[in-house]
Amino acid sequence: MGDNILTMIKVIELPIDKDMGGLTSYVLQLYRMIDKKEFELTLLSYDDPQNFDVNYNVETVSRPYHIIQFYKKMKCLLSEEKNIIHFHQSYVNIIPILIAKLAGFKTIILHAHSSSIDDNRKIVRFLKTGLHKVGRFLLPYLVDTYIGCSTKASEWMFPRKCIDSDSYYLLHNAIDLDLYDRNINLGLEVRQKFNIPKDALVVGHIGRFTPVKNHPFIIDIFKEVLKQNPNSYLFLLGDGVERHKIESLVKSAAISDKVIFMGYVNNTVDIMQAIDIMILPSLFEGLPLIAIESQAIGIPILVSDTITQEVVLTDLCRTLPIDNPKPWAYEIISKFGKNKYIDYRARIKELGYDSSVAIKKIENIYKGKQ
Repeated sequence: MGDNILTMIKVIELPIDKDMGGLTSYVLQLYRMIDKKEFELTLLSYDDPQNFDVNYNVETVSRPYHIIQFYKKMKCLLSEEKNIIHFHQSYVNIIPILIAKLAGFKTIILHAHSSSIDDNRKIVRFLKTGLHKVGRFLLPYLVDTYIGCSTKASEWMFPRKCIDSDSYYLLHNAIDLDLYDRNINLGLEVRQKFNIPKDALVVGHIGRFTPVKNHPFIIDIFKEVLKQNPNSYLFLLGDGVERHKIESLVKSAAISDKVIFMGYVNNTVDIMQAIDIMILPSLFEGLPLIAIESQAIGIPILVSDTITQEVVLTDLCRTLPIDNPKPWAYEIISKFGKNKYIDYRARIKELGYDSSVAIKKIENIYKGKQ
């Protein structure tokens, strides 16, 4: 037992958020699936640790602009022999990286999870863009390992010098394929719970209520769907800063009885069983897990053409421009009732999107292996 303690690799993962977006979901999956005999992960959050399941080792940390407090936390973690820090970011926020370097972390990993900045506030966006540009310039001097969830996310986050180096890895977001069994009866139970007829068309979207997810366009799409099939419903899973705005939009369109706001749910796969088609008209993404999950469970998904083509793993996924909701509605109506279930999981695994394989690659990075 003593030997195990001596050889345990301790890693800090930063940050996770209570909104349970894709980045946080990725980190929590990593925590669940990593070999606990070899690795000890500490998850840092700017939110109260009580927002997370007690099974996760979550500690709170002050935001990086509280430089002294953040620095002290880094030094404290180092004193516990945790000298690998794995940053998960959607843009290069160089401040926490620089502080971690000054604190003495021996191994700093930066993981790219998006391909642009998700913030409509002009001043904040301007500041983040400036920070991102400065950060990209400094990365080769501060970061030891670069990981991208997609080619598009990598090119956004890292300068070419980093991507061309031996320290760069392209690791697509992956899922536990065993969880995605198709279960029609469960889908009927979910529909019954929400008083939705068996023969109704159910459109689904899973994502935080933030500008990047393009919820106003989702509502426009669904209004077009209702014109052609009044027996239709929209499931919106997730929460976030723009939820109230979208609820008002739905109310003003007089379709509140057709749109179900579910908030954050921890049984996403169960809810998906009741959905006929998923839509993801995001303004941009890194590599959205929901696109992989939909194909794994056998549900058609329409995604915006601004998202990396790497998500198109099967003929269940199709890309469309986000300049007009009518083609989206047409595709939704035309696919309804015509989808013959095919289990594509073997194909998805072959393409490298099985999390058991992806986790092993992360473990090897932590061990310093190629």
